[in-house]
Amino acid sequence: MTRGFTLLELLITVLVLSILIVAAAPSFSSVTETVKMQRLAGELNGFLIQAKSESVNRNQDLWVHFSMEKNTVQSTGEWTVWLKPTEDLSGETLLVLSGKPFRDVSFSHNYTGERISFESVRGRPSRGTIYLFPNGTSNDRLLIKLSSPPGRIKVCGESSAQYGYDAC
Repeated sequence: MTRGFTLLELLITVLVLSILIVAAAPSFSSVTETVKMQRLAGELNGFLIQAKSESVNRNQDLWVHFSMEKNTVQSTGEWTVWLKPTEDLSGETLLVLSGKPFRDVSFSHNYTGERISFESVRGRPSRGTIYLFPNGTSNDRLLIKLSSPPGRIKVCGESSAQYGYDAC
């Protein structure tokens, strides 16, 4: 008596596994999208909190500069955010955040002059919003809201709870 599988048994097994993988593929892309959105929101939130802390620590006004203009949607990951001690892009760079790892996430802001200012004494940021959403859909937007006076930096879903963040 020989042991092993027949060619027919192997083909049926491969066919069943292929059907299961094809059925599961859409849920994998959804999980990947969620992870990218959460990661970018966390990275930007951390960047802004560090900028706020740095301005208080140095007792100096600092500026976060965006590489794109106000209300321009950047969806290819070709954006950069810098923390600098000057209102223009001259001077040393204290922190940098690149959009290259987030090519599938669209990014925009509503800051005039393409910069956020953080005051020296309390680290209060200038008021505004940063928008994040998966490429192709603008319904699932995450907002990073900077408010002044209290100086809060908050990540929230625009209209409902999104990607593990509460609604605004």
